[in-house]
Amino acid sequence: MFAESIISFSQLIGESVIIASVVVFCLRLFLRLACFLASRPWLRYRTFTVRRRRRWGKKTAEDEDDSSPYCAICLQDAAEGEKMRRLTVCSHCFHAECIDPWLEKRSTCPLCRAQIPPLPTGNPLIALIFPPGVIELFTKGTFASDV
Repeated sequence: MFAESIISFSQLIGESVIIASVVVFCLRLFLRLACFLASRPWLRYRTFTVRRRRRWGKKTAEDEDDSSPYCAICLQDAAEGEKMRRLTVCSHCFHAECIDPWLEKRSTCPLCRAQIPPLPTGNPLIALIFPPGVIELFTKGTFASDV
């Protein structure tokens, strides 16, 4: 009887440890996902196409003075149908063909010099499960050269 109660108690403790470990792992994964989505390191900019707002009725002076996004690189307003990119760090807009070469060479905004996060390598959701050191260990070829 005493041996059975010790065995059932140890099973209860073992099950409790497993359940607590799963809960802690899920909570940690959820918090990392929340931080990851809040920081959005993979999202450097948003691409959009310029569209003019159309209003019903007569045109007014306000409609003609409607401001469109302005590209500070080529110094031109965006025309309807052009692709623009809005940097998520500072919300400045540029033509896609103007900002892409800039972002290939630099990681700052051309206007305010705000630091733009680098593109993550591969699938950014892998960073949720594995810490950055482990990912770099396998991607830099440390183990690949040993094989």
